[in-house]
Amino acid sequence: MSTSHSAPQDEQYPYPSTAEGKPSTALPPYPGSVQRPGGRAEGERFKNQSLLFGVLALFVAGLVLAPFAIYYARKAEELEVPATAGKVLGWVTVVIYAIYAALFQTLIYFLILASLTGYGDGAI
Repeated sequence: MSTSHSAPQDEQYPYPSTAEGKPSTALPPYPGSVQRPGGRAEGERFKNQSLLFGVLALFVAGLVLAPFAIYYARKAEELEVPATAGKVLGWVTVVIYAIYAALFQTLIYFLILASLTGYGDGAI
């Protein structure tokens, strides 16, 4: 009981040939694989990590966690999975901490200036 093929199989390439006589470039599916590595599932994981780090950055250690939110959002978008929420939360936290740093620096500047000039030493 032999099967007949339109073109004979080559020993070097054991898969059947196409009608044009060229070998087929399609590989057989890998058993048990639903998705290739680095696909949509990994992008979704990066998106979820970005959102988690973005939310945590608003309430906990924002200066440390905000760059992680931006990084994971960028990795998710490289895999064509939109991660806008995590990226926006990360950048908002970075801007908030930049404003805090500027205000703190200004406060320190005025306190040093006040102590050097003797402001506030007057009697009431």
